[in-house]
Amino acid sequence: MTRPRITCLFAQYDPAGLLRVHTRHYLAELAACGMTVHLALSGAHHIAPDIARFCADHGIVPHTRPNRGLDFGAWQHLLSAGCARGADRVLFANDSVFGPLNPLAPILERIMACPADVWGLVESRHPVWHLQSWFLCFSADALARPAVQRVLALPFTEMTKPEIILHGELGLGTAIRAAGLHVAAAWRDDARGPRRLVPVNPMHVDWLSIARSPDCPFIKIELLRDNPCGIGWIGAWRDLLATRDHFPAAWIDDALRGRPASAAMAGWKIRLLFLLISRDRPAILRAMRWRRSATVPATSPPAAAT
Repeated sequence: MTRPRITCLFAQYDPAGLLRVHTRHYLAELAACGMTVHLALSGAHHIAPDIARFCADHGIVPHTRPNRGLDFGAWQHLLSAGCARGADRVLFANDSVFGPLNPLAPILERIMACPADVWGLVESRHPVWHLQSWFLCFSADALARPAVQRVLALPFTEMTKPEIILHGELGLGTAIRAAGLHVAAAWRDDARGPRRLVPVNPMHVDWLSIARSPDCPFIKIELLRDNPCGIGWIGAWRDLLATRDHFPAAWIDDALRGRPASAAMAGWKIRLLFLLISRDRPAILRAMRWRRSATVPATSPPAAAT
């Protein structure tokens, strides 16, 4: 049986014009899977010599473009350049994650073996059903569906980030369902119990369980950098990577260096909600016990000053 020809359209941006080591790791893993990788270097006016060497070493095709339209603008640029022409499957990916924490090839073999028109790593119902766009693969037929093409033709370079999320990522979810496409996802969003009433982003609320899973070993950079939901157990990433040798913790330290550590933590009502709906419950309980012990005042009197 002939292996499908897979083309990866990868969106990358770094304000310093760098291609970070963790992103090189991800790109190298994608290229090693046998797919053709086109790399959109947003905001780059030229290709730096070290990036050119890296791409040449791994058979990656780099493209420069203005930094407009975020990842959807980058994918649109690559599609317009004909980069997906002749592919049986087209993978949209970007540099918004740390990972893979495990080798990627067996993960792709398992997910792509599922009979589907569209493959994603993470399914989400926040705020409506969609497959998260940081890893989203279409068959050529699915990509050509009018509903999908209408979304990909939108003027993303003129949109704000919230508009791109709404019309791009969420819009693709609506288009996939409207076109009646069959979907496979490595991580399915659990809609049972309280979770059914409170849609949340699995890459935040279930992040540790997802990162530990064999088929979706990634962590969103936004979670560790900004912690927008006040997740109280994000510090567990270091213990997790201590058990892995495929992705050094130093790569995350390097990416976050110079950024103030997020001290945000949700209030007790939201923490209780996390406890009810998250699949990371053991880690949440450990974090709550640690914080409680850290805030208990000492019972013995302080030592006299000398």
